[in-house]
Amino acid sequence: MEFAHAGATVVLASPNDHPAKTTDILSDAITYQARHPLRSLERTIMRAAVDLVVPCDERAVRQLHRLHAKTHSADVRAVIERSLGPPESFHPATTRHDLLTRAGQEGVRTPLSMEIRRPEDLLEWGRQQPFPWVVKADGSWSGFGVRIVQDLAAAQAAYHALIRPLTLRHALREALVERDYFAFAPWYAQERPSISVQSYVDGWPANCAVACWQGEVLAGICAESVTTVSSTGPSTVARIIDNPDMLDAARRVVAALGLSGLVGFDFMIEASTGTAFMIEMNPRCTPLATVHMGPGRDLTAALVARLSGQPQRDRAPVTERDIVVFFPHTWENDRHSPFLHTGYHDVPWEQPALLRALVQLERRERSWVLRQLRRLWLKHRNRRGEPPITSR
Repeated sequence: MEFAHAGATVVLASPNDHPAKTTDILSDAITYQARHPLRSLERTIMRAAVDLVVPCDERAVRQLHRLHAKTHSADVRAVIERSLGPPESFHPATTRHDLLTRAGQEGVRTPLSMEIRRPEDLLEWGRQQPFPWVVKADGSWSGFGVRIVQDLAAAQAAYHALIRPLTLRHALREALVERDYFAFAPWYAQERPSISVQSYVDGWPANCAVACWQGEVLAGICAESVTTVSSTGPSTVARIIDNPDMLDAARRVVAALGLSGLVGFDFMIEASTGTAFMIEMNPRCTPLATVHMGPGRDLTAALVARLSGQPQRDRAPVTERDIVVFFPHTWENDRHSPFLHTGYHDVPWEQPALLRALVQLERRERSWVLRQLRRLWLKHRNRRGEPPITSR
């Protein structure tokens, strides 16, 4: 929607039942098939003659990387590079340890990090690093591949849990409950993610979203988390802030990797010093990227202007408030939140069909049994010695 409002023609590639298909701003909608994902992406790029691909999740990013390596079309490769950056950036963009290593080389403050190839590597890490630690699996999102651990036994358990390939039971559950058939491919291939461990930064999470073009940041916006889904999960409420250090870190990484498109960077702001430490990068569109806040902070308009070669459209900030309530997460998770009355809600009021689709319960939430099991799982996760959910 933001791209359409900025003057772009929008084509959607998504599964059949994606809520975005209900909008009236699409010029075309093409099915993103789990059985042949690369073929679906290639067909979309060629059929629609797109100028830019904007992935909205990590799975799509990785599929674009694979398509770049396998396609015989120079035009498709050119579109992917124009959308994401040069192929040399693909690996660090999706590998947390390598990203932090590269960022550190560019002078960006990062926590210490180490790739964990086997459980014994945790012993080596533990000889120098005090607890708590943060154990992470590449290719995960929404905090589900992150564990904050307080001792070696918990670290080793986290490693074994995170490195396990998907089970057939998990793939079937996603297919039957969520109608998500994309899990069958990694299950069949028995893919195992790369695991890394980071030193823990005692503070609160923040993030920075940028629009960039061939290594240049065109616009950027920063926010700190006010509330989150879980201790390692995404924000449901954020506070827009000015943080030159976060923007500078983003510029350094974008320039070093030659990135293009919409990119998000996650930080921890150390409580004792106020220093921002970059902890990872999301090489995709993040929720903050769609909150346009005027010149210099209107990401989609800046990207459309650079891509089209036309002057950027000046748009007034979507709100004068500094609190943003992400829809529908806060409504679903905390209906008594005071921010529901004081913050700006990023609700697509002009698209009633999309609004109705978004307020529907997720399929796993439509069953009372599944709702209770999910709530018990989240409670168990937050009781494993992890810090409490952020609330600032």
